[in-house]
Amino acid sequence: MTITSSDNSIGLYVHIPFCLRKCRYCDFLSFECHDERALHQYAEALLREISTRYEEWPYKIVDSIYIGGGTPSILAAEDMKRIMDGIKDNFTVADGSEITIEANPATIDEQKLETYLESGINRISIGTQSFDSTILNLLGRAHDKNDALNAIRTAKKAGFKNINVDMMFGIPGQTSKMWRDSLRQCIFLRPEHISLYSLQIEEGTPFYKMMEKGTLEPAPDRVDREMYHDAISMLQQAGYNHYEISNVSLPGYESRHNLKYWSYREYLGLGPGASSFIGGHRFKNTSSVLDYLQFIKAGLPPVKQEDVEHYSQRDEMGVFVFTGLRKTGGFDIRDFEDTFGTDFFDVYDPAIITKMRGLIEMNGFVMKLTEKGLDVSNKVMAEFV
Repeated sequence: MTITSSDNSIGLYVHIPFCLRKCRYCDFLSFECHDERALHQYAEALLREISTRYEEWPYKIVDSIYIGGGTPSILAAEDMKRIMDGIKDNFTVADGSEITIEANPATIDEQKLETYLESGINRISIGTQSFDSTILNLLGRAHDKNDALNAIRTAKKAGFKNINVDMMFGIPGQTSKMWRDSLRQCIFLRPEHISLYSLQIEEGTPFYKMMEKGTLEPAPDRVDREMYHDAISMLQQAGYNHYEISNVSLPGYESRHNLKYWSYREYLGLGPGASSFIGGHRFKNTSSVLDYLQFIKAGLPPVKQEDVEHYSQRDEMGVFVFTGLRKTGGFDIRDFEDTFGTDFFDVYDPAIITKMRGLIEMNGFVMKLTEKGLDVSNKVMAEFV
């Protein structure tokens, strides 16, 4: 029987919290791990969670799956195949679903990629960040320029028709020329999707400690913004569609899974620290890997009561607007009214349009950020939260 996507469909996020090496800028829930046995045991626990969570929502159709981390490609190919089989055995996965795996260039080869494709994974997101080995070394990445080039070429050769490449800018010591050169290399490789990330120096990371000691100087905001605009201009000229603040794609290759987050759609998270939004409720798995394993061993959903988020309807309205404005096409206020059963301008003062003139605009029923508004998006979005 053919199962297709519907309004009842959810996205599934699967978290693999392990890496070859923890990057100097990373504050994600991830840990360096080289123990194959421990990685295999984690895969076993994840399989048990998959069956446990299915029992809670057996009626849900999954139409997008995103395997993130950490570095999911650190797992043995056979363990990843078993995880995919477990998802398909327990959830109803719609035909044509977008199924993504994140990968570090240093952890993939043709055989592993072929196993991914055989298991149903049809999109790969390669954490390149740069095509400059000096910058990659500064970031603490486990790969160099040649690894990055080879990974993308190998993914194409293996048969992947939907490839995302992550690119990072605003890095200390990165010149505009270095950034443009990396972008040119990326455009030459012609991935279907490119994600653009401005480096944020987060507390608790090695970069933050270096900044406190004065051994690392953040890129000035002016330089960061120039790099962002250079990227958007170059990529649009190359035929990419700028569809979300930090994402561009060739026509038809927008990230369907991430669009769920930006379009107020439901998703279920698996693995430690993974967040969910189901039936109007938000909750998050415990961030402790040890607690996660203990919950799973006991056959319980790995959610601590303190990790259940209690959002008011007004909070949810703010989330709807905040995420909707991330899309360069904005959102339709009639969708807001259908979702919450109330007129948009009964909740928000119509004068906000005048106050934010030049930063947001209304085209009929559609509200979106202007080009200038994209540069100060957090300031604009804060008005609606």
